[in-house]
Amino acid sequence: MKHLLSTSLIFSCLLSSVPAADKKKVETTVDTPKWRQWELGSSAPVPADKVLSAFRIAPGFKLELFAAEPMVVDPVCMAWDGNGRAWVVEMRGYMPDVSGTGETSLKVGKVIVLEDTNNDGRADKKTDYLDGLIMPRAIAMVQGGVLVAEPPNIWFCQDTDGNLKCDKKTKVASFARQGPVEHTDNGLVPCLDNWMYNAKSNKRFMFRDGKMITSTARFRGQWGICQDDYGRLYTTSNSRYLNSDWDMYHNPTGFANAAVRTSDINSIRPNPGINRGYKPEMLRKDGRLARITAISGPGVYRADRYPEEYAGAAFIPEPAANALTSHLFKETDKGLGTAEHKLFLDENFQKREFLCSTDERFRPVNVYSGPDGCIYVVDLYRGILQHKVYVTGFYLKPYILERKLEVPVGMGRIYRIVHKAKGRDKNQPRLLSASNTELVKTLSHPNGWWRDTAQRLLVQRNDPKSVPLLKKAVVAADNHLGRIHALWALEGINALDLATIETGLEDEHNKVQMTALVVSGRLRATIDQDKTIVAVQALGKSKLEQVSKLSEQMVKRLKGEIMAKSGGAPKIKKMPKGDHGESVKRGIEVYNTLCITCHLADGKGADNLAPPLANSDWVTGSPERLIRIALHGVQGPIEVNGSRYRHPEVMPGLGLALKDQQIADVLTYIRTAWGGKSQVEEKDVKRVRTTHKDRVLPWNVKELLEIK
Repeated sequence: MKHLLSTSLIFSCLLSSVPAADKKKVETTVDTPKWRQWELGSSAPVPADKVLSAFRIAPGFKLELFAAEPMVVDPVCMAWDGNGRAWVVEMRGYMPDVSGTGETSLKVGKVIVLEDTNNDGRADKKTDYLDGLIMPRAIAMVQGGVLVAEPPNIWFCQDTDGNLKCDKKTKVASFARQGPVEHTDNGLVPCLDNWMYNAKSNKRFMFRDGKMITSTARFRGQWGICQDDYGRLYTTSNSRYLNSDWDMYHNPTGFANAAVRTSDINSIRPNPGINRGYKPEMLRKDGRLARITAISGPGVYRADRYPEEYAGAAFIPEPAANALTSHLFKETDKGLGTAEHKLFLDENFQKREFLCSTDERFRPVNVYSGPDGCIYVVDLYRGILQHKVYVTGFYLKPYILERKLEVPVGMGRIYRIVHKAKGRDKNQPRLLSASNTELVKTLSHPNGWWRDTAQRLLVQRNDPKSVPLLKKAVVAADNHLGRIHALWALEGINALDLATIETGLEDEHNKVQMTALVVSGRLRATIDQDKTIVAVQALGKSKLEQVSKLSEQMVKRLKGEIMAKSGGAPKIKKMPKGDHGESVKRGIEVYNTLCITCHLADGKGADNLAPPLANSDWVTGSPERLIRIALHGVQGPIEVNGSRYRHPEVMPGLGLALKDQQIADVLTYIRTAWGGKSQVEEKDVKRVRTTHKDRVLPWNVKELLEIK
């Protein structure tokens, strides 16, 4: 649904840049509509009880209808809670007519909860959890409620009385702006490293104790985002099947495009209803789409209910072709190998995609690997796919009107793809009430949804009693995936130690080794840093390129040699005179020696290492707090100017490394460069050091805030 727009975006830009005479020439070429040369069939909606006959699916599989209108309307994304209930976001305001009239003012969007109470595979109970939304587009299960993205806001929504209806809605973060759907942030996908990632965005989020932590991330994708078993993220763009992190995405230099080297698409009906359908290269001679133009939210298969060749396969919707494609990957020593675009024989068109429909209104926009081990397909089920901003006035608009695709609206379907021989897993999740022991065991489940959910719940509980269970799992989990999740769960509750990381580094499976390498970064700037570097360096001799390169990068990160880009040191417009100015000059030297690695030259802070000093209320606030932080350190998370930062959980104190005057100098520089505040004097540092001479532990934020 997103990329549909991009096709028009390209054309709109091209058309606006050609001379008026040429533009008129282009327009006259469609006086006789091109689409009339093909037999298009009926454009009327196919009733839900008859729609399955319109599909062709890969041999050995069958399509089942999980939900349909009126139970679900205009679905765009979904998530499951720990008990397997499906939470669906309905974008009911999307394109109410060909002009998109009132789209950004219609408060008709909803979040609904679907339940299969008799476990027959079909949703039979619907609850309206939240309504009155304008173009919502993402949802995530979090501690105490759900997050819902309704640009420009992310809402923390709670049900305080247990009736499965939101009665408390709190803004916890900003989420881009309302705009063209495929060019606006979407996602909120919880991932292996305990962050939530987004498409069309360079933000990631973490939700802890009712507050959102916001951090930067690589800009990825357009509409839809997912991960595989090893935390690699997959996104799409309208005319490219798949982009992926080549290695585990935590690798500082590991981002690359996955090798999907095709753009062809094989539908089973003519598809002239696209923005550039008038261009000869876009459609085959029989009217079918020739190249992808509306690729949407991918899903990676992460369970054991399909044949082995589908493990890790990417299922990618092409709603303009009324089809769902499949791409099979194989692991190599270097990571993901080249993908095979899996096609199937067709009696009418020689070959076709994994799932195709003759129904023009079948609009798959997102794909998920579900709790029952099956792929779920979210079908917007709309006549109009293209967003109003990009509807070609001389081609697509008359096509829509002639085919009567404007109406009806208010429909929608969600499908399940089942392998006939293996069926679906009928064990219903009850993870919300599971014990810590049960959750830790679930980290080794053959279905990735179960593993992800168990890890999320363990991190949310943050129960110290789970720590020994998780450390044991790093050694003795049933499979390597369980050991990976155990390491990340420990990372999420800040319970990693050198011994546990060393266990992971010595694991027989290279992906466990890589996970241990990545999480070893949490021991930077701790008393175990040097020992960690030695342990990490040992894997630099690995025969596997992925492992050896990651080892080299993590050694550099632990040593502080990998730094984020910085805008350069601040320019102090008016250097203070006298002792203040001399202190600033000395402080610059200290800062560039000890502080710059984490806080950067421009004071903006390196992602995942340190919060910013520039424009920080901690810098411009009480010097007494700063002195204590510099002497003894601080343990987070910490809030800076309304934004919450998790990393580092502990900033080490500098009291043992620096003299009182050096601490006074560096704090004077910081306060002068990024706050224009007064000098910190040596006598004040000495006083605080003497008063707290027996203190060993870092200060916590609550203690510091009590100091004026």
